[in-house]
Amino acid sequence: MFQALFYKEWIKSRRLIFLIGIVLIGAIIYSFINIAQTFRVEGSIQAWSDVILKDIAVLPAFFQWLPILIALTISFTQFIPEMTNKRLKLTLHLPVPESKTIATMLCYGLCVLLIIYLATYLVLMIGLSFYFPFEIRVIATWRLLPWFAAGITGYLLAAWICIEPVWRQRICNTFISICILSLFFIKAQSGAYLPLLPFLLIIMIVCFGNPFYSSARFKEGKQ
Repeated sequence: MFQALFYKEWIKSRRLIFLIGIVLIGAIIYSFINIAQTFRVEGSIQAWSDVILKDIAVLPAFFQWLPILIALTISFTQFIPEMTNKRLKLTLHLPVPESKTIATMLCYGLCVLLIIYLATYLVLMIGLSFYFPFEIRVIATWRLLPWFAAGITGYLLAAWICIEPVWRQRICNTFISICILSLFFIKAQSGAYLPLLPFLLIIMIVCFGNPFYSSARFKEGKQ
Protein backbone atom coordinates (compact mmCIF):
# COMPACT_ATOMS: atom_id res chain seq x y z
CA MET A 1 0.00 0.00 0.00
CA PHE A 2 2.77 2.43 0.90
CA GLN A 3 4.59 1.61 -2.33
CA ALA A 4 1.39 2.45 -4.21
CA LEU A 5 1.18 5.80 -2.40
CA PHE A 6 4.79 6.56 -3.26
CA TYR A 7 4.11 5.68 -6.89
CA LYS A 8 1.01 7.92 -6.93
CA GLU A 9 3.07 10.83 -5.60
CA TRP A 10 5.79 10.12 -8.16
CA ILE A 11 3.24 10.23 -11.01
CA LYS A 12 2.04 13.65 -9.80
CA SER A 13 5.49 15.18 -9.39
CA ARG A 14 7.81 13.52 -11.92
CA ARG A 15 7.52 16.25 -14.57
CA LEU A 16 8.09 18.93 -11.96
CA ILE A 17 11.17 17.11 -10.64
CA PHE A 18 12.57 16.96 -14.18
CA LEU A 19 11.92 20.70 -14.60
CA ILE A 20 13.55 21.44 -11.23
CA GLY A 21 16.62 19.50 -12.36
CA ILE A 22 16.90 21.64 -15.49
CA VAL A 23 16.51 24.88 -13.50
CA LEU A 24 19.15 23.81 -10.96
CA ILE A 25 21.60 22.81 -13.68
CA GLY A 26 21.14 26.23 -15.27
CA ALA A 27 21.54 28.02 -11.92
CA ILE A 28 24.71 26.08 -11.07
CA ILE A 29 26.25 26.68 -14.50
CA TYR A 30 25.47 30.40 -14.21
CA SER A 31 27.02 30.49 -10.73
CA PHE A 32 30.27 28.91 -11.89
CA ILE A 33 30.44 31.18 -14.94
CA ASN A 34 30.02 34.15 -12.60
CA ILE A 35 32.76 32.85 -10.28
CA ALA A 36 35.10 32.19 -13.20
CA GLN A 37 34.53 35.72 -14.49
CA THR A 38 35.31 37.15 -11.05
CA PHE A 39 38.58 35.22 -10.92
CA ARG A 40 39.47 36.37 -14.43
CA VAL A 41 38.87 40.04 -13.65
CA GLU A 42 40.02 40.31 -10.02
CA GLY A 43 42.34 37.35 -9.58
CA SER A 44 42.14 34.57 -7.02
CA ILE A 45 43.75 36.49 -4.12
CA GLN A 46 41.30 39.39 -4.39
CA ALA A 47 38.33 37.02 -4.77
CA TRP A 48 39.36 35.10 -1.66
CA SER A 49 39.91 38.33 0.27
CA ASP A 50 36.43 39.59 -0.64
CA VAL A 51 34.86 36.44 0.78
CA ILE A 52 36.96 36.30 3.96
CA LEU A 53 37.32 39.99 4.84
CA LYS A 54 34.19 41.55 3.30
CA ASP A 55 31.91 38.52 3.77
CA ILE A 56 30.83 38.62 0.13
CA ALA A 57 28.73 35.59 -0.79
CA VAL A 58 30.31 32.98 -3.03
CA LEU A 59 27.02 32.19 -4.77
CA PRO A 60 24.64 34.63 -6.52
CA ALA A 61 21.96 36.22 -4.34
CA PHE A 62 19.10 34.39 -6.07
CA PHE A 63 20.44 31.07 -4.82
CA GLN A 64 18.96 31.62 -1.36
CA TRP A 65 15.45 31.49 -2.79
CA LEU A 66 15.84 28.32 -4.88
CA PRO A 67 15.44 25.76 -2.05
CA ILE A 68 12.25 27.33 -0.70
CA LEU A 69 10.74 27.79 -4.17
CA ILE A 70 11.53 24.17 -5.06
CA ALA A 71 9.96 22.98 -1.80
CA LEU A 72 6.80 25.04 -2.28
CA THR A 73 6.25 23.85 -5.85
CA ILE A 74 6.68 20.20 -4.83
CA SER A 75 4.27 20.62 -1.93
CA PHE A 76 1.67 22.39 -4.05
CA THR A 77 2.00 19.73 -6.76
CA GLN A 78 1.38 17.01 -4.20
CA PHE A 79 -1.43 18.48 -2.13
CA ILE A 80 -3.42 20.94 -4.26
CA PRO A 81 -4.68 18.12 -6.55
CA GLU A 82 -5.69 16.19 -3.41
CA MET A 83 -7.88 19.09 -2.28
CA THR A 84 -9.52 19.46 -5.69
CA ASN A 85 -13.01 17.98 -5.48
CA LYS A 86 -12.07 16.61 -2.03
CA ARG A 87 -9.92 13.82 -3.50
CA LEU A 88 -7.98 13.67 -0.24
CA LYS A 89 -11.09 12.17 1.38
CA LEU A 90 -10.72 9.10 -0.84
CA THR A 91 -7.03 8.86 -0.02
CA LEU A 92 -7.72 9.02 3.72
CA HIS A 93 -10.26 6.18 3.41
CA LEU A 94 -7.62 3.70 2.26
CA PRO A 95 -7.34 0.60 4.51
CA VAL A 96 -4.47 2.15 6.48
CA PRO A 97 -4.51 4.69 9.33
CA GLU A 98 -4.87 8.25 8.04
CA SER A 99 -1.77 9.32 9.96
CA LYS A 100 0.31 6.75 8.07
CA THR A 101 -1.17 7.91 4.76
CA ILE A 102 -0.25 11.55 5.42
CA ALA A 103 3.14 10.51 6.80
CA THR A 104 3.86 8.53 3.62
CA MET A 105 2.96 11.49 1.41
CA LEU A 106 5.12 13.81 3.49
CA CYS A 107 8.02 11.35 3.57
CA TYR A 108 7.92 11.12 -0.22
CA GLY A 109 8.20 14.88 -0.59
CA LEU A 110 10.90 15.15 2.06
CA CYS A 111 12.92 12.35 0.43
CA VAL A 112 12.71 14.11 -2.94
CA LEU A 113 13.79 17.39 -1.37
CA LEU A 114 16.71 15.82 0.51
CA ILE A 115 17.95 14.11 -2.66
CA ILE A 116 17.72 17.37 -4.62
CA TYR A 117 19.42 19.39 -1.88
CA LEU A 118 22.17 16.82 -1.32
CA ALA A 119 22.90 16.53 -5.04
CA THR A 120 22.97 20.33 -5.38
CA TYR A 121 25.29 20.68 -2.39
CA LEU A 122 27.72 18.01 -3.63
CA VAL A 123 27.90 19.52 -7.12
CA LEU A 124 28.47 22.99 -5.68
CA MET A 125 31.19 21.83 -3.29
CA ILE A 126 32.98 19.87 -6.03
CA GLY A 127 32.84 22.87 -8.36
CA LEU A 128 33.90 25.35 -5.68
CA SER A 129 36.90 23.16 -4.81
CA PHE A 130 38.48 24.25 -8.11
CA TYR A 131 38.31 27.91 -7.08
CA PHE A 132 38.28 28.20 -3.29
CA PRO A 133 40.15 26.59 -0.38
CA PHE A 134 38.42 24.40 2.20
CA GLU A 135 37.84 27.27 4.65
CA ILE A 136 35.84 29.27 2.13
CA ARG A 137 33.82 26.20 1.18
CA VAL A 138 32.93 25.86 4.86
CA ILE A 139 31.70 29.47 4.82
CA ALA A 140 29.55 28.64 1.79
CA THR A 141 28.16 25.62 3.65
CA TRP A 142 27.08 27.76 6.61
CA ARG A 143 25.23 30.03 4.18
CA LEU A 144 23.50 27.11 2.44
CA LEU A 145 22.30 25.27 5.55
CA PRO A 146 19.60 27.80 6.63
CA TRP A 147 18.33 27.98 3.04
CA PHE A 148 17.97 24.20 2.80
CA ALA A 149 16.34 24.15 6.26
CA ALA A 150 13.91 26.84 5.05
CA GLY A 151 13.02 24.62 2.11
CA ILE A 152 12.18 21.63 4.30
CA THR A 153 10.18 23.79 6.71
CA GLY A 154 8.42 25.55 3.84
CA TYR A 155 7.41 22.21 2.34
CA LEU A 156 5.77 21.13 5.60
CA LEU A 157 4.06 24.49 6.11
CA ALA A 158 2.74 24.51 2.53
CA ALA A 159 1.28 21.03 3.07
CA TRP A 160 -0.33 22.31 6.28
CA ILE A 161 -1.92 25.20 4.39
CA CYS A 162 -3.09 23.11 1.43
CA ILE A 163 -4.72 20.38 3.53
CA GLU A 164 -6.52 22.84 5.83
CA PRO A 165 -10.22 22.71 4.78
CA VAL A 166 -11.32 26.14 6.13
CA TRP A 167 -10.25 29.16 4.08
CA ARG A 168 -10.12 31.55 7.05
CA GLN A 169 -7.81 29.15 8.84
CA ARG A 170 -5.72 28.81 5.67
CA ILE A 171 -5.16 32.56 5.66
CA CYS A 172 -4.16 32.43 9.32
CA ASN A 173 -1.83 29.48 8.63
CA THR A 174 -0.26 31.38 5.74
CA PHE A 175 0.48 34.38 7.96
CA ILE A 176 2.01 32.13 10.63
CA SER A 177 4.08 30.33 7.99
CA ILE A 178 5.48 33.59 6.62
CA CYS A 179 6.52 34.62 10.13
CA ILE A 180 8.21 31.26 10.72
CA LEU A 181 10.05 31.24 7.39
CA SER A 182 11.31 34.78 7.91
CA LEU A 183 13.52 33.37 10.68
CA PHE A 184 15.51 31.48 8.05
CA PHE A 185 16.25 34.57 5.94
CA ILE A 186 17.55 37.05 8.50
CA LYS A 187 20.47 38.91 6.97
CA ALA A 188 23.57 37.99 8.96
CA GLN A 189 27.27 37.29 8.56
CA SER A 190 28.43 33.85 7.52
CA GLY A 191 28.27 31.43 10.43
CA ALA A 192 25.89 33.59 12.46
CA TYR A 193 23.17 30.96 12.05
CA LEU A 194 25.33 28.20 13.54
CA PRO A 195 24.09 28.67 17.15
CA LEU A 196 20.50 28.80 15.85
CA LEU A 197 20.62 25.50 13.95
CA PRO A 198 19.28 23.41 16.89
CA PHE A 199 16.41 25.89 17.27
CA LEU A 200 15.67 25.69 13.52
CA LEU A 201 15.73 21.90 13.75
CA ILE A 202 13.11 22.03 16.52
CA ILE A 203 10.95 24.26 14.31
CA MET A 204 11.18 21.70 11.48
CA ILE A 205 10.18 18.85 13.81
CA VAL A 206 7.20 20.81 15.15
CA CYS A 207 6.09 21.76 11.64
CA PHE A 208 6.06 18.09 10.65
CA GLY A 209 3.01 17.62 12.88
CA ASN A 210 0.99 20.49 11.40
CA PRO A 211 -0.33 18.65 8.30
CA PHE A 212 -1.68 15.85 10.53
CA TYR A 213 -3.77 18.40 12.43
CA SER A 214 -5.20 19.81 9.18
CA SER A 215 -5.92 16.32 7.81
CA ALA A 216 -7.84 15.45 10.99
CA ARG A 217 -9.92 18.63 10.58
CA PHE A 218 -10.52 17.74 6.94
CA LYS A 219 -11.69 14.22 7.77
CA GLU A 220 -14.03 15.62 10.44
CA GLY A 221 -15.68 17.69 7.70
CA LYS A 222 -14.73 21.15 8.93
CA GLN A 223 -16.06 23.84 6.58
